[in-house]
Amino acid sequence: MRRTTRSALVAATALTAALGFTAASASATTQAATWTVAPGGDIVGTADTPTMEVPAMTLSCESSEATGTVQSGSGLEGAGIADITGLTFADCTLPGLSFDVTMSGFPFKLNVESVDPDNPDRAVGNLSGIEAHIEDSTGLCTADFAAPDGSPATVEGYYDNSTGELVINAGNLTAANADCIGLLDDGDAADFQATYAVDPAQTITLD
Repeated sequence: MRRTTRSALVAATALTAALGFTAASASATTQAATWTVAPGGDIVGTADTPTMEVPAMTLSCESSEATGTVQSGSGLEGAGIADITGLTFADCTLPGLSFDVTMSGFPFKLNVESVDPDNPDRAVGNLSGIEAHIEDSTGLCTADFAAPDGSPATVEGYYDNSTGELVINAGNLTAANADCIGLLDDGDAADFQATYAVDPAQTITLD
């Protein structure tokens, strides 16, 4: 009986140690990744012909310009690695209508989350905090864009170290308060596509 009790105690101690090691290992592996950025500082990004597609139409602009500030150094958290403090669009149209696009919710946060497993030059992440309003020059079409629940939206994409470009290719922009002669309805998903050439080019790498 005494041997059985001692064996059970040894087994319980070993199990506890194993569970403790497992928990410690899991905690270590789930620590947030850190990043190195150079040179950092103030940036300007320019995009030619960005588009926003909804089910019934595609809004196209001649150009767009983003301004912001990027952190610099090593050991940086990916969340908020850059602030986008301005985003403008020029000469936005769809057939027969010209639009103004107004952004709000600044600063938008540029967040990097991982390295693209198919292309190690690409830091994958998103741009969060986005709200937008469009209105044509005659007042025939107006709408707001945010996340489906009305909170600020997030668009997704990647930064390519080899080209110095920030690419936006997905997200959860959704129309609300739409009054647009049947071309746009509340709840319509909006697919924003743009490629911004960043000046000065940055290098964003996983530590």
